[in-house]
Amino acid sequence: MAKHPWDPGLQVERTTLAWLRTVLAFTASLLVLLRLIAHHSVVAAVACTLITLPASGIVGWMIWRRHRFSERRLHASAPLPGAALPAATAALAMLAGATGIVYVLF
Repeated sequence: MAKHPWDPGLQVERTTLAWLRTVLAFTASLLVLLRLIAHHSVVAAVACTLITLPASGIVGWMIWRRHRFSERRLHASAPLPGAALPAATAALAMLAGATGIVYVLF
């Protein structure tokens, strides 16, 4: 019989993959949206790119950091990480929405 009631590696792995899919979907849609904005205003596209794509990279980095941290904490039976990653993903969603508004207004 297993010592833990869960599979200690797969739970964190599935969560990490779900976060990665979310950020990759945001990044891909942002790239398409930035391409559409560039047809109307290159300056607006560059400005949106300088804000949104680094934010996607930062959230991606946060995902991997959370993955390593969660694995260690799960094996040590310690509390799991807080809500920094969901908050950062929500901020990325708001930036993507603001980029969409830029596209609609131009």
